[in-house]
Amino acid sequence: MALAIELRRPLFADVRWRIAAMFVALSGVLYLTLAGLAICFFYWSLSSSLDNHLRVQASELGHAIEIDQGGTPHFRDWLRVVQTEPARSLASIQLYDPNGVLLEKYGISGPSGLIKNRHEVDSFRVIETPLRRGDQLLGFLQIAQPTSFRNEAMQKLELTIILLAPVLLLGLGVTSYIVSDAATAPIRENINLLKQFVADASHELNTPISILQARMDVLEKKLGIDEGTPGRSSDLSNELDIISKTTERMDKIVQDLMLLVEVEGTVRQPKQEHVHLDQLMKQVAAEFQAKFDEKGVKLTIEKSEPVTIIASQENLHKVIANLLENAWRYTDPGGTVSVSLGRENSLARLEVSDTGIGIPPESLPLIFERFYRVDKSRSRASGGSGLGLSIVKALVEASNGSVSVQSELGRGSAFRVMLPTISDASQKS
Repeated sequence: MALAIELRRPLFADVRWRIAAMFVALSGVLYLTLAGLAICFFYWSLSSSLDNHLRVQASELGHAIEIDQGGTPHFRDWLRVVQTEPARSLASIQLYDPNGVLLEKYGISGPSGLIKNRHEVDSFRVIETPLRRGDQLLGFLQIAQPTSFRNEAMQKLELTIILLAPVLLLGLGVTSYIVSDAATAPIRENINLLKQFVADASHELNTPISILQARMDVLEKKLGIDEGTPGRSSDLSNELDIISKTTERMDKIVQDLMLLVEVEGTVRQPKQEHVHLDQLMKQVAAEFQAKFDEKGVKLTIEKSEPVTIIASQENLHKVIANLLENAWRYTDPGGTVSVSLGRENSLARLEVSDTGIGIPPESLPLIFERFYRVDKSRSRASGGSGLGLSIVKALVEASNGSVSVQSELGRGSAFRVMLPTISDASQKS
């Protein structure tokens, strides 16, 4: 066959990247979740360690407190210690009377005032213990220790998690990409077998269909000779007409299947040439004019700017023809199909719009899938195989372009093809 294309983005290369990306994304979510739990656990663990240390200190310091005759708590030998030794404690030790008035303090500078019912304030972890004699409240012992050590440890943990994240995710991405090749190997083999079967079946079906079409021509000629038999020629003509249309539909499906097999094959690159897209668009529209006139659908060219691109003319001819065929099929008599060609930045913009039945929103993501048809009964009646738009997408992407659709149910559809112009195409080649 004339057409043999190697796509720039093979199916399974995309599948492998998608598997790797999905695995990395899920791993990233899991990593962030575990990292968050680890940070919370270590924060709670370090804070609990500080609280335990403060409780031990409070228990030890309780034996160093004495009560004078007036019932006021004091540290033993407080003045002697303060006068002869510097404050060497890493904590802030404070004694308060029952009204919260500071009596004595030792160690580093701590919170200002008595802290009740709170464990942390002003970068300090705090514990306060009431001092009692029987039922009488004599005051409070408050010990506060800085949280700087805990905060530094948490910062190091968070920095380690942040630095490990890209290395871990990159390693997982490379590993998953390599593993996905082995994981998709059986699927790839089965799909290749299926493609080979479709290619072989299509080639084998070509011969009987060609024979059928040739025999149909012979029968039609004989029917024209034997018109002397009253009533028979008309009946036979109708039957032959049905068989002929069915054979043509079978032939179109087979040709489309063979085209898709070649589009996804790796035989050779199509012939690249300078294509005057405006002239090609007018040529294909002229080829379809009679078909549109017969159905009663108006075909117009709204805009045609001179645009030249480097691509396969045969491929682009099929793209425009399939878009016009699709518009013709889904536009009722009295409707309009318009074609336009212009420039958008450095791209050529080819648009085929119609006033047809439109596409439901839920069907828009699926219309470029093979064998998908929005209105199956209409497609069968008009000979549609459901392969036209998938062929359009494959051929446009093979030409470094893109295709999109906008549609409103009951009001029509607009298919837009964007292709690189000659300057962009020459730079890529």
